[in-house]
Amino acid sequence: MRRPPFDLWQLLCVRAIAQHGSIHGAARFLNTRQSAVSRSLHNLEERLEVRLFTRSPVGAAPTAFGQEFIRWTQTILDSVAGMNARAQRTGKGENGQISIGIQTCVLPGRLSAFTAEFRATHSDIVFHYSEGTGKRLLRRLQRGQIDFAVVTRRNLVPALRVMPLWSDRIVAALHTNHPLATRREISWQDLRHETFLIGRDNAGQDFETLIQRKLEEPGIRPKIRRHDIGSNRIIALVQNKEGVALLPASWLPLIRDQHGHDIAITEIRDAGGSSHLEFGIVWRPDNENPCTRSFARYVEAHQPLP
Repeated sequence: MRRPPFDLWQLLCVRAIAQHGSIHGAARFLNTRQSAVSRSLHNLEERLEVRLFTRSPVGAAPTAFGQEFIRWTQTILDSVAGMNARAQRTGKGENGQISIGIQTCVLPGRLSAFTAEFRATHSDIVFHYSEGTGKRLLRRLQRGQIDFAVVTRRNLVPALRVMPLWSDRIVAALHTNHPLATRREISWQDLRHETFLIGRDNAGQDFETLIQRKLEEPGIRPKIRRHDIGSNRIIALVQNKEGVALLPASWLPLIRDQHGHDIAITEIRDAGGSSHLEFGIVWRPDNENPCTRSFARYVEAHQPLP
């Protein structure tokens, strides 16, 4: 690769000469010797094979081409200054991007509400979102493919940093003709003979573990059907009387808007009260993205009160 025809110091000298009208004035402004500025200009003109300034006892005036070159010089130096400022802001975590993976059972908009203040005060940081199962997101987090994961706080790797976000009550969705549909509250034992429908974007593994813990007995296993479909289609199966579904309570407004006429929502309680999904935001403490460190500080400062 050929050497560039000029360097930034030469451009600074050109701009200073143009602004101060002489090599002497430019040298004073740049806090350097007059001979250094004169030599820099001479070398540049030799390299370009064109004269940029006409020298006289009273100063230095740009030639016709010199005037054009000065405009280019200003554009280049402005770009370099902007690049430098952007690099410094990026290094401080004030500019750049953050990638967040969201478990698909998280209600749309809930994370946005949590991050609203940070986004308002860090407008030069861009958020990129993806979604998936908790297990898949944690794999991507450990591989460095995303910066944060919003998942249920279950079976997390100890090396990860986790901050609690919110707790979501678990409710049952039943067909309105189901014998339990008229009851506002049921127990886990009331559901022991039911078929539970688990979808890929519910907290499937979390629900399955909860069902087994509540209902599994020696020689008896709860009936669980796993489907590679989303929440809306799981509710459609409930409408078809194929089983019951578990849902985070935060989804109820959406479920009622879309399926309210055929779906009954019932609280599940036992001696320990309601069951919950505990959500948290997880990140790797060794993540070197400066924006990640800025957002991690925000997350820690906004930790919900117990």
